This record gives sequence, C-alpha cells and structure tokens, in this order.
Amino acid sequence: MLLTVIWWIAAALTAASVAYLLLAILAVATFRGTGGPGWPTPPKVTLLKPLYGLEDYLEEAIASSMAQEVAGPIRYVFGVHSADDPALALARRVAARFPQHEAVFVVDGRRHGISPKVSNLVNMAEAAGLSEVVVLSDSDTVLEPGELQAAIDALSAPAVGVCSALYRARPGLPGNGVRSFGAWFIDYWFLPMATLHARLAPLAVTYAPLVAIRGEVLDRIGGLKALADEFADDNAMGRLVREAGYEVTFVPKVTETLANDPTYGELFTHELRWSRTVRGIDPPGFFASVVTHAGPLPLLLLLHPSWWTLAAVLTPVALRWLLSALVVRRLGRAPGMVVPNPVTLWLRDLFTFAVWAAACFVRTVDWRGQTIALSGAPSRPGEA
Repeated sequence: MLLTVIWWIAAALTAASVAYLLLAILAVATFRGTGGPGWPTPPKVTLLKPLYGLEDYLEEAIASSMAQEVAGPIRYVFGVHSADDPALALARRVAARFPQHEAVFVVDGRRHGISPKVSNLVNMAEAAGLSEVVVLSDSDTVLEPGELQAAIDALSAPAVGVCSALYRARPGLPGNGVRSFGAWFIDYWFLPMATLHARLAPLAVTYAPLVAIRGEVLDRIGGLKALADEFADDNAMGRLVREAGYEVTFVPKVTETLANDPTYGELFTHELRWSRTVRGIDPPGFFASVVTHAGPLPLLLLLHPSWWTLAAVLTPVALRWLLSALVVRRLGRAPGMVVPNPVTLWLRDLFTFAVWAAACFVRTVDWRGQTIALSGAPSRPGEA
C-alpha cells in the first residue's frame, strides 16, 4: 500500500515536471525583451559597482562595463568595505585605461541592515551622489557592447520605473568542469524559470547583474536604504517599484554573470544560499519549485516497471535536453562553457534536487564567510 502511494506521488510530480518543462520551452521560444522610445535628451547616468575580493575574470568583467559606449555622460562608482580589498587596486588599474570616463572610488566599512552588498551600495551613493538614471551592476557582471545603452533606453518608457537583464553564466575559467556545472544551473534552470514567470504574471522582480532605475523612482521607494534589511535586495526592489505604481521590465539583451565556485562543495553552499533565500521569501513557491528540478523522483516510477514507466522516466530527461538546446539558440551561450549532454544534465538535476531538499531544513546560509540566519524572513547576521 505504501509503495503504491509513493508511486502515485512520483507519477503526479513527474507529470507536473513534464508540464513545467513544456511551458518553459514555450516561454523561452517566445521571449522578447522590452525596448523604449528613447530619451529626448540623454540622461546623466551613475553606475554603481560594489566590489568584494578577487575572482577569476574579474578584471575583464570590470573592463566590459567601462568599455560601454552610451549617449550621455556616465560616472562609474566603485565601492569596497576595506582599503585592503585587492579588488580596489584592480578597479583603479582598469579605470586608468578609460580616462574618458569619470571614476569614483569609495572605501567605507559602515553597515546598514543585514546585506553587506546593500551596505556597500548605500555608502557609495552617499559619497558620490546619484544621477537621473542609476545603474546597479554586480562586480561579476560581463557586459557585451551595447548592453548598458539598451538598459538605459528600456527605462525611457514613461511607465517603466526599473528594468533589469536576464543573465546567463560565463565560467571564470574557460573549460573548467566545476564552473561549467555551476553555469548550467543558471542557463538551463534559472533562465527558463525566469522567462516563464514573466509570461505568467507581470514582472515584479529585478535581477542583480544589471539593474537600471530612474533616480526619482529610487527616491520614491526610499532610496537604497529601503533595501538594507532585505537579503534578496533585487527581489525587494522590483516589489517596491511595482507598489509605487511603475512597471518592471526586461531589457532586450541577455547579460552574463561569472560562475566561479572552484569546488562542488562550495557550489553546493552557494546554491543552498540562493535556494534557502527563495524559501524565506516565498515558501509556497519554493516548495512548488520541486517540479522544476525533479531529479530522482521519476525513478520511483520504476517501482512498477514497464515500458510506459521507463518512457515516463526518460521524458523529463529528453525535455531538459531540448530546453537546454533552445536556451542556447534563443538566449546564447557564453564562451568557455563545457557543453552538457543528456546524462550530465540529468546528474545536474540530481544536484539541484539535493540543494532544494537541503534548503527545506537549514536555517542559516553562508555569504562570503559570514553566517546569516534565516527564519522565514531574513534576520541580522549573528542572530540564531
């Protein structure tokens, strides 16, 4: 009797997983970003890039931002918590290669709320000031030519308060197996899920690698300090902008973020932080997301072996492979990626399922060496 119940649960979850994959394939196939009518006069732009430590390909990532050509004046602001941070010296060296752009460097260790990154952004904004358009870009973001102007242009539509870019992953070390394994999650799990969410409901989140927001809208939602007690600050920004009566949109171009976890253990810890954060923000959505990475669950169908159950087990594997190929065709693939096959994608599915299962139980996450407690909603570092 118990085995029969387990079989039917596995059958239901497998059917839901197949339905999800079909919807994700449709969403990726029909994805379109949002352009804008253009600005009558090019706005002044402040780009904030918080830094923390060195990682592979960081120099190229910073240079890709400073090499952007935009219509109006732009100021780059780099911020660190400590003058000893080696990323500061690296940013100075890169900025020296682009004397045509104003670059400001802020060193300030003050903390505001629970998020070290948001604290850095608040300190940068207070020291350097903000402009008509404010762009937030993570340190590990790699921009292709024209991406920054596309984000600024998308923001020119009067109803749009903030826009952000979908992103794929770039291995910090080309051809590295672990980094490619981490990148697969972003490309073949996160990207399809994000496009599907945008099709099913009005967009209400932003994505941290590249966010452009009107300065007046940022002021209206309370400035960057309004995000200080939000561990998922990009999620909170989209929500606050929607609540203020503005639209949230995607820019037409897909940007890239670096995948740089050097070991599978560190990758597991990193993804566990993402997954546990989602659980704290949206518990129902988190538990429902099991169908997006069913992993070993379809294998339970083999408790009643038959040709039909074998086909049911293999169908999600085939659809994930088809989805990965479609993502590459429609949204591109970063250089240096190890290309997956159906077996390695299935192993990746097992890994993501293990991360999801662990996130059902843990109450703390690691953020760059700091332990942060989460209990439903994020709490302050050091609290139980």
